[in-house]
Amino acid sequence: MNDKFVFTMWTYNHISEFTPGELDVWVDLGMTIPMLPATVIGRDDPSVLIPWLDHAEELGVRVIVNYHGMGYDEYEKLGEDGYRAKIRPLYDALGSHPAVHGFCLGDEPSPEYIPAALGAIKVNRELAPHLTPFLNYSGNTVSYKNEAFGGRDLSGWMKYVKDTTGTTEICFDEYGQTINDGGGKTGYFDTVSKMVEAGKAADRSDVWGCLLSSGHLVFSPPKEVDYRWQISTAAALGLRGIQWFRLYDRVAAIDYYGSPIDEFGAKTEAYYAMRRCQRRFSNHYGEIFMRLRHKKNYQVNSSRGVFPEFTQGCHEAIDKIEANDETLIGFFDGDDGFEYVAVVDCETRFYGAIRFFFDSDKYDLYEVNMNGAVETPVRGKNGEEINVIPASLHLFKIVRKI
Repeated sequence: MNDKFVFTMWTYNHISEFTPGELDVWVDLGMTIPMLPATVIGRDDPSVLIPWLDHAEELGVRVIVNYHGMGYDEYEKLGEDGYRAKIRPLYDALGSHPAVHGFCLGDEPSPEYIPAALGAIKVNRELAPHLTPFLNYSGNTVSYKNEAFGGRDLSGWMKYVKDTTGTTEICFDEYGQTINDGGGKTGYFDTVSKMVEAGKAADRSDVWGCLLSSGHLVFSPPKEVDYRWQISTAAALGLRGIQWFRLYDRVAAIDYYGSPIDEFGAKTEAYYAMRRCQRRFSNHYGEIFMRLRHKKNYQVNSSRGVFPEFTQGCHEAIDKIEANDETLIGFFDGDDGFEYVAVVDCETRFYGAIRFFFDSDKYDLYEVNMNGAVETPVRGKNGEEINVIPASLHLFKIVRKI
């Protein structure tokens, strides 16, 4: 299990475009398990990655190795034995390096490839039980019919993957939150909540979301407030990591734009926006959220209908939460035995306020910062107003008085 909220990214550029020093850029940006640039089986000897892995170890980060030619499509084409024989040399050369988190096995398997995806994960875990294969699923996976999962529903399939391979990480993509404030964000909340709930039912510990950092098609490139919105809502919804699509623009893909680093290698405004948002979140919440277990979400001032409205009687300690704006509420159980509540202002334009109403004779409420090192009491039986910036997350600990 990871001890920090995961930030990683798709890196499509070939490794020949960089030196291992690019790792310094990613760590500066706030990536916690970065994905290495692309390498290709049969073209790039595994030895080219050793300097990268050594430097990652020096920096104290693990990485996802992105070797093309070992994805689930190769498993489908070669069969289990042929696939195992093809990828074994990579594990012989790199699998024991302490900086390797796992190998990337592809992106967005369609329903007919779900069995191959499972087969690829199984072989990779067999070759290296200490590593975690990375595979990004489509957000549409929540709507796949049970036939794609061997007659199981989504949570049953997740449990089957865990029971047969031992892996507890799953990633899926969802970009609709960047289309508009209506149906796009509603679809995002719906998809993320379904994936998280399926993961919980299967007792999977780490569900990541592949979210958007690059404009294309109908999807707009994020501004700083949009990065903050995606990170804040992801954490409050129970995700335990974010993979960004994508970090670098490319000369060959002119219709994809607005990434943190442009096709000329220059850091854009988005780079510094992402950097601030990731590092601020990590400083305040990146460790403590990994010690929390998601329970349930509510909404305030929202007509989306994805989550129930938080009203009196929803929680024994908190009678009511008032907010100027649409607000996302998430309840968690902490490893320390306390209950926590995360509150996200879902407005992206205006400053707002939230107000808690709770029985201060029976409970104390503390706002938590710096990963639990700072706890500030929330005062007053009638609720204390807390000012919030757009798309901000605030975390509170609920303490029952003895």
